[in-house]
Amino acid sequence: MLLSVLALATALAPVQVPAGDVLVSDVAGHVRIVDSRGKLVRRLRWAFSREVQAMELTPSRRGAFVSLYRSERPAELFRVNLTTGRKRKLADGISPALSADKSRLAYVTVEQRLDIKYRTALVIRNLQTGATRAVPFGPRVTTDTPPGEVINWAPDGRTVALYDGSRTRLIEVANAADVPTQPALSDAGSAPVFADAKTLVVMTGCCIGPQQLVAVDLRTGNRAPFATLTSPVEQVRRIHTGRLLVVSALHSLTRVSRGHVRVLARRVLAAAP
Repeated sequence: MLLSVLALATALAPVQVPAGDVLVSDVAGHVRIVDSRGKLVRRLRWAFSREVQAMELTPSRRGAFVSLYRSERPAELFRVNLTTGRKRKLADGISPALSADKSRLAYVTVEQRLDIKYRTALVIRNLQTGATRAVPFGPRVTTDTPPGEVINWAPDGRTVALYDGSRTRLIEVANAADVPTQPALSDAGSAPVFADAKTLVVMTGCCIGPQQLVAVDLRTGNRAPFATLTSPVEQVRRIHTGRLLVVSALHSLTRVSRGHVRVLARRVLAAAP
């Protein structure tokens, strides 16, 4: 009886993801919190759909920004209360990413014209004021495979890296006029993430067979092998300098550093560290 009461109290307690733990949604839509080794900490009482594109924790870690694919309309971006599961729509958008200082949310707006879905702009939202700034994509940039929809902030909060359909670009969020005018890497690569202030990691050769992650020195342009994955990146975040958390197309939650890959959990559809 005592154990049942304790279990009920835990289930009803307000949810906050502890620092260092990870919010995950599995392939069945269930939501849980795991620790840095992938071990279960807590199951939540509600579920997402199976159409989670990406998610990011709010600054308080009591909520999440979640983008959901829709079959007959554009993907939608919500702010979700982790205790109740209640959703509030922010935009038609994908790929939420929080700046390192937790003051701004970046995401990509999408729209549907006839039967085709397009990416329209990189949006930067000030979480305190609600003000937004949109950096338009070029005309007719369609939505991509998951590696092509990854976006990530630079550690200094000045730049967001994204793939524009053909190249990875570094968007200066304060004054970029549009995406096509921003600096691009000289070689193709998708799923960009900053390993540190001067190193961008990208995936090359998508999407059949083992996937190579390559580290690009942003000062010199030099490239070096970083790690090899068994399937394409679908989501990736820097969790420490030189250390990444990856969700792959085979639904593995994986910790990756230079030359090292460790699977933490399986059947994971999306994750937010």
